[in-house]
Amino acid sequence: MSLTSAFDAQQHRIDANQTRRAQKAIQLADTGLASLAFVILFAQDALQAVVGNTVGVALAGVICLLYSIRLLRNWRKIRWMRMPVMLVLFLVSSGIALLWSSDIRASLVAWALQLATAGAAIGMTMLLPWPALVKALGTAVRWVLGLGLIVEAISLFVVRGPVWGLTGHLAMLSFAAVVLLVVLPLQLADRTVWRGWGYMWILFALAALVYTQSPQSWLALIAVVVGRGLVEWTRATDPLKRRLIYVVSTGLLVGLITSLVMTWSEFAEASADGSWVALVSTSSPLAVVFFVAVLVTTYWRSWFVAVDRPQWDLDTRRPFTATSMLPLLMMTALIIAGAFDARLTTASGLLLVAIAAVVTKYPERLRGELR
Repeated sequence: MSLTSAFDAQQHRIDANQTRRAQKAIQLADTGLASLAFVILFAQDALQAVVGNTVGVALAGVICLLYSIRLLRNWRKIRWMRMPVMLVLFLVSSGIALLWSSDIRASLVAWALQLATAGAAIGMTMLLPWPALVKALGTAVRWVLGLGLIVEAISLFVVRGPVWGLTGHLAMLSFAAVVLLVVLPLQLADRTVWRGWGYMWILFALAALVYTQSPQSWLALIAVVVGRGLVEWTRATDPLKRRLIYVVSTGLLVGLITSLVMTWSEFAEASADGSWVALVSTSSPLAVVFFVAVLVTTYWRSWFVAVDRPQWDLDTRRPFTATSMLPLLMMTALIIAGAFDARLTTASGLLLVAIAAVVTKYPERLRGELR
């Protein structure tokens, strides 16, 4: 009997080890797929220029299909009723708007890309632990920025002109640097990246910003720094004594909106194909309303996810995590930079908005839970 029990215990340990290895392999595959999706969407313009719209849509479709299969396999583990309603309504209303489109083919391609991007965002958020998703984003942006600037340096000697690296556009190359400057400091604070390596990439991203000379990206970075300062101040303040912080935040928000309104026309003319207004002008009024609702509700949830301690029982002193600030800071950067360049409202921009919208509806995932 004892021999049987020992054998059963040994077999149980072997099965447990095999299960853990299988789960780790699946997570590594999901992380790699997420990194690939980020790279493809950040480099969408370059891909379209090199291989055309058809291949670009096909790549997005393949990624969406892979995530759809993974989501179907985990269907019962996901609480679908908590999905952000406004995001779903925005996608549905964009599809309905096809009925009034003057160019049905181009509009259908754009809507298919929106669906694929949202599907990838849901898949990333629901299948990956939050630290792994942050790691995938950081890794992808480092590849985009690093290889992009290498390509740019080569182009200066070969074609004697800028190609804007892998992104195919100045605004996206500079925004990739902003994303890296958002992600890396949070990873450094949580000690999930090697410190020397992280600081080196921060200097590299700053150099990319200086090189691209993008005013909107600098504005976005300044807003991110101010936003993080407010979050740190709020975290250090008792929840019952935060009135002054909210007064200051409101004042800063009003000042920011005023300055954006006053300077918007000048910058928007410089990138005439750019700004959130481009999205508004090409969407139905109902889709615009839902998209604004997505931004407002996501930003609202992101703030409280960032400033409140993780709590699921009576313990109110659990430590904060730095990466729980990522949805708020990323939304800040997207809204500011997106006010001046419409390319940030497509592909990678929509992916980041959708990830923030979904993960803030499942704040327990920011604590590392998978349900």
